Amino acid sequence: MDISIICLTYNHKKYIRETLDGFFMQKGEVEYEVLVHDDASLDGTIEILKEYKGKYPDKVTLILQKENQYPKGIKKILKRMYSLAKGKYLAVCEGDDFWVYDHKLQKQFELMEKNPNIALCYHNALVYQEESDTLKLNVNGQPSGYIEDGDIINVKRGWYPTASIFCRTEYMREMPDFCASTDDEVCRTYMACRGDLYYINRVWSVYREFTDGGWNTRYYQNKELALNHFRDTVKYFSDFNRYSNGRFQEHIKERIFLGIHKFRDAHYGMDCPKDELRRCLNELRNVTRHVLDAVFDEYYEIYVINCKDYYRATVEECLKNEEGLYLYGTGVEALKALAELDRYHMRPRGFIISESRKSPSTLLGIPICGIDECTANEDKMIWPCLINGREEVLKLLHLRKYKRIVL
Repeated sequence: MDISIICLTYNHKKYIRETLDGFFMQKGEVEYEVLVHDDASLDGTIEILKEYKGKYPDKVTLILQKENQYPKGIKKILKRMYSLAKGKYLAVCEGDDFWVYDHKLQKQFELMEKNPNIALCYHNALVYQEESDTLKLNVNGQPSGYIEDGDIINVKRGWYPTASIFCRTEYMREMPDFCASTDDEVCRTYMACRGDLYYINRVWSVYREFTDGGWNTRYYQNKELALNHFRDTVKYFSDFNRYSNGRFQEHIKERIFLGIHKFRDAHYGMDCPKDELRRCLNELRNVTRHVLDAVFDEYYEIYVINCKDYYRATVEECLKNEEGLYLYGTGVEALKALAELDRYHMRPRGFIISESRKSPSTLLGIPICGIDECTANEDKMIWPCLINGREEVLKLLHLRKYKRIVL
């Protein structure tokens, strides 16, 4: 058998025919089977599945549960499906999505056969929003080709569609029992340790997006759910970092930052006051048992500038050392800080820039000096006033042992 199609269904009566028709319209030379797991549907889905089993008795295998298994863990369901699969490759499509290209399996099969280095491949899809009856492209601006490490850990141009997954069966059977909040993410990152990942920029499937009760809706409404999701994400990537021998470590930190962004946006707002940002990060510190405190400290240093009360609250801290204050940067953010300082009749001793000092040597009558011209001492208080390049500047200041950095 060339390919085993894995399909999970639950109360998909409205959609399952379109899903199954997408399987059986496939053309080409590949031999495939269809393994359907129904998790005790109550809406008539099972009757439709039995109808298709009657039409294609040699192709369809039904696993029909009498009791809902999902609360017991999706891993058990998937492991059973993988153990039953006879195909060299696995293709995945859930019971409310569907394929639209009749040579999808043939094309992905040929790609994997010609390139044994590829562990998993994806293709593009359309996202159908049922309530508004609209379509949009799933992945934007990514050409066909190998997926780089950064895009494997941090998907920035649109997540890779579940219904496009095509991978080597033996690798999925050998996957460690990782604990994670998102099975798609585990599959993608684990497979990157087994071989290359490849993306095909062709729309060969449709993903249905539901507004009511969707994951994002629940995430934004339920803080406890969001906290648990973040905890599980951190736990998974901690385990995965060890499993991958640190290969993706740089990208994993960015992935954690994105997780903080999402939680902050959902439950505090990206422009929340500084005190609220501290409270937000403390919640995440507690739920992760303080194993990432250094990461949270770094996040605060970089993104505190987005707080809506940033300049006012920070100036109040600067009042403690008016004489030794320097602003790092000479752009818009530095001018905002200068304006706030002016309200308190304060002026910094100078501006500091990363490059060597060039003409002009002053800004609004205040001296400008390059970082190489400055020496770190106990009296200097540095206020980094920039958004772009802020992370690099903070690293530079720490490297040069500046102890009094205003955040």
